[in-house]
Amino acid sequence: MFLLIFTAVILGFLFYELYWKRRNLPPGPIPLPFIGNLLEVMRNEPGYEAYRKWTNQYGPVHTYWLGSRPMVAVSDYATIQATFIQDADKYAGRFNNLEMTKMYRGGNYGVVETAGGFVEGPEAVRRVAKLLNLVFSFTLHTLRDFGMGKNIMEERVMLEVEYLLERLEKQVDSFEMQKEFDISVGSIINNILFGYRYDEDKLEEFFFVKGSISQQMKEFMNPKLFLLILYPWLRYLPYFNTACQRLFGYRDLLFNYFRKQIATKEKEYDLDEEPNDFVECFLKERSKRKGTESEEFYSEMQLLNLVFDLWVAGMETTANTLTWGVCYIVNHPEVQKKIYQELDEKIKSDRRVEMSDKNSLPYLNAVICEVQRLCNLLPQNLFHATTEDVVINGYSLPKGTSIVPQISCVMYDEKHFPEPYKFDPSRFLNADGSFRRREELIPFSIGKRQCVGEGLARIELFLFLANLFHRFEITASEKPSMKKTFGQTVQAAPYRIFAKNRFAQRH
Repeated sequence: MFLLIFTAVILGFLFYELYWKRRNLPPGPIPLPFIGNLLEVMRNEPGYEAYRKWTNQYGPVHTYWLGSRPMVAVSDYATIQATFIQDADKYAGRFNNLEMTKMYRGGNYGVVETAGGFVEGPEAVRRVAKLLNLVFSFTLHTLRDFGMGKNIMEERVMLEVEYLLERLEKQVDSFEMQKEFDISVGSIINNILFGYRYDEDKLEEFFFVKGSISQQMKEFMNPKLFLLILYPWLRYLPYFNTACQRLFGYRDLLFNYFRKQIATKEKEYDLDEEPNDFVECFLKERSKRKGTESEEFYSEMQLLNLVFDLWVAGMETTANTLTWGVCYIVNHPEVQKKIYQELDEKIKSDRRVEMSDKNSLPYLNAVICEVQRLCNLLPQNLFHATTEDVVINGYSLPKGTSIVPQISCVMYDEKHFPEPYKFDPSRFLNADGSFRRREELIPFSIGKRQCVGEGLARIELFLFLANLFHRFEITASEKPSMKKTFGQTVQAAPYRIFAKNRFAQRH
């Protein structure tokens, strides 16, 4: 009798895992119990190959599983365009892991948790969602005022470009490019948030913040953390609790640092004065909302999480893309030669390159686009949720289904980019040498939850790379490795280069 019951339980379990729970979803790989398809993603780190394989095997709309949670992936540009752009509202919901969000952030705080979208539920829940979206709108407007409006952006970026060029002029030996870009990009975002840059006497502070974030991101890549995110109750088990405590330890280091920065602002900033940075603007807005229903959403925890999100997002992706840019260019001397030829022909003198020069430098623009495409920083995009019942490629998905535009697959799609792993800037050039815009290049995601810092990032990429290669001949005694390592984003291995002033050689 026991054997019969045991066999029936096993058969019932297999029937549920292999058929029943998957019956109404798009096809996809068979998930393992409890962990889903995590092993396959981790085995193919940073994940590209698993996502491409599933796309080829199951089609552009397929399902994979994170633990017991199904994720519908959309991995071709035409379908992403038809869903996340043309029907944007239907796919603008937030993917929420409420218990983990509360455990790590303290609640619905930060850019991701307040960003766009809809929350389903009773009137009280919808009211919260509406107020959170007000915070997100405030964040967007403030960023435009303090660093992401076009003219202000160029001024802020150009200031850091000048500081970078000055530092490199003093280098007599090889140096680590990632470190230099980190300082420059970190200074830009910190100036927007707190009103000051990382000059020489504040570099120790910068390396503390950068190091704490890097350690935290490493913890997030730990397989234990993936399981904790899926099953937060695991934190009560000793094996998982250690990883959880390490993660929270790094979070507390950062939050305590930001808390001190904010406390200094609260003490020194006069609310009657015009704000000079994001934090001052938040403090002024918070004072206006005292006594209103939105007051609780302008709390210290909200500000801490917003600052953390904006610092990480504004720093990691841009600095890593710039580092990949130099890596690819140095590995392709024929590309570097063409960049120099174009700069010499169009800029002529040793003046700085400005945004007004951008349209006259089609080859450099093509190189930047190809860098963004090939480095493909985010193998896994931000998860969305459907806000109503939808039909996509013939599959009916109920409201609340987790869905993701898999942009990493689009940028390696052979239909649009033949030989996708080859560095080839000509993909972005017309036959006459003019710049060719490719709508399939979507490094900043797409739809209603697109990257809020896209405008700033585009200016940073152009001004830093244009001025770096205009001023210096960049060489390396050993070519940088193009092997990818996975942190919060896909990172280049550390490398060292030499920078020699091109104009000093001509005098």
